[in-house]
Amino acid sequence: MKDAKGYCLSCKFYRLDDIHSGVCRIDKVSSANYPRKQTDDQCPRWKDSGQQYFIRVGWIKAKKVEGGK
Repeated sequence: MKDAKGYCLSCKFYRLDDIHSGVCRIDKVSSANYPRKQTDDQCPRWKDSGQQYFIRVGWIKAKKVEGGK
């Protein structure tokens, strides 16, 4: 991903489950059944997660290294 803007991986409401997907928690008060999203999905309700994006990318890289052993 060149520019992280607009992608789920860089959204404040996104929570990773594994290196490829997670859940969108934008409506966390109204529903416990969060919609599944891929890391490269886009959403019009996207909100910048700031530094959290870089933490997620680091976590994904570490998981890929673990899986490669």
